[in-house]
Amino acid sequence: MNINKYLLLSLVLLMGFGPLQTLSQPIKAHANAGVPTATWLWNTSTIAAQGNEILSFAGNNQVKQIYLQVNKDIPFNTYKTFIQKATEKGIEIHALDGSPQWVSSKGSAYSKEFFNWVGNYQKSASQTQRFTGIHLDIEPYLYSGWNSKFKNTVLAYQNIINHAAITSEQLGLTFGIDIPFWFDEIAYSNTYGKGNLANWAIKTTSFTTIMAYRDQAAGGNGIIELVRNEVQYASSLGKPIVIGVETGKSEEANLVSFYEEGAAHMYSQLSLVKSAYPQPDVTFAIHHLHSWMIMAP
Repeated sequence: MNINKYLLLSLVLLMGFGPLQTLSQPIKAHANAGVPTATWLWNTSTIAAQGNEILSFAGNNQVKQIYLQVNKDIPFNTYKTFIQKATEKGIEIHALDGSPQWVSSKGSAYSKEFFNWVGNYQKSASQTQRFTGIHLDIEPYLYSGWNSKFKNTVLAYQNIINHAAITSEQLGLTFGIDIPFWFDEIAYSNTYGKGNLANWAIKTTSFTTIMAYRDQAAGGNGIIELVRNEVQYASSLGKPIVIGVETGKSEEANLVSFYEEGAAHMYSQLSLVKSAYPQPDVTFAIHHLHSWMIMAP
């Protein structure tokens, strides 16, 4: 495995998480053969002025979960209004956060600040205004220590995830994380035992979202093959698994995203993936909400 290739790819994708443009596209329902059940919403400020449009699109496209990045500058009441409306549509909102810096020496402080915010918010909100899950996107391979202090960085990552799992349970929230499709090739041997990070992550969380960012279902570099091990791990552990795909423009390669091909092609490929993995606990997520909303038919 060429780790540097995956680091570059992940960095390019991470850099695409900037502010969303105005959501001015008409509300539409795609020919959703794959039935994605989750999506990421990175620009939390849009839930104030454009919350109704976001939720209309999500409802029309059978979204059941939105991973909503926590922005501490946004008032609690804005979240309450948005989550209340989402609840009425049967859409769960999961509190999203995390960065490569979470595996640094200061990582526990970032984690503590996030969970303190979530805990305080939950106390202030009614049942129908609360988050129903935690979702972390840490990407430790983008931290400098991944190359210079690999074993220590992997252990720091596992410590953060393990602590987050415990804290999420204490808050009564489901706990999910994003991992790249190649974590099944990353071995660890430390206080958590021996194995590969994909299996460990699936075992430790409520559910795991695999960043299987490819625009074809079949073939050796297609989605079906890339997630095969993760689907097997999840099945053996009795855990749900979510297959994530990309819709934003990527500078890395056309094969990364469905941006060039459009929605019809994406859904045809997701239908093939679903045929390969028909289990009800295998679902999909679209990265990310805004690029999906403005995606070509």
